[in-house]
Amino acid sequence: MEPEELRVWLERSSRLSAEFTRGFGARFGYPPGENRVFVADGDDSGDLEELAKLGAPAELLDFFVHVREVSLPDLGNGVFVHSARHVLTGLLGALPTRLAGVVEERITVFGSDGGGSLFALSAGGGQVYRLRGGAFLDGAYEAGHQRTTVLAKDLREFLDGTLRELERHVDA
Repeated sequence: MEPEELRVWLERSSRLSAEFTRGFGARFGYPPGENRVFVADGDDSGDLEELAKLGAPAELLDFFVHVREVSLPDLGNGVFVHSARHVLTGLLGALPTRLAGVVEERITVFGSDGGGSLFALSAGGGQVYRLRGGAFLDGAYEAGHQRTTVLAKDLREFLDGTLRELERHVDA
């Protein structure tokens, strides 16, 4: 996404997440979690440099220039885009860095949902995968088709889908 598109996404997502949270209790009968989109504050520039050195996709680095993280625990199963620090920790071995099995590809895990699935971006900045319940061995996530699904053709489509889901819940 271009910087202006990210800025617009950030503004709309921030506004909608606040509206979603305000009406949540009346709509669902229990209090909401902290549904927020956090603006980048520049404190993670060192993490971004390290991510770049480790080969994190450029579109993810561009995202982190504008957005620190996304926390939407009440949107569906939950949608979380982790901080640059968390992504860096993952690339250093805490999370899978490649897919093995049906698909062979380097990945960067950048988020998760509230059900234990991980969101990963292919190394070239292409597809966004949902990883569910596979094995994590020697940096590889091993799973078949039923455990690895394509959520979006790229990070932009993933973010736009999250925004549409917020809009749907606010407008309902």
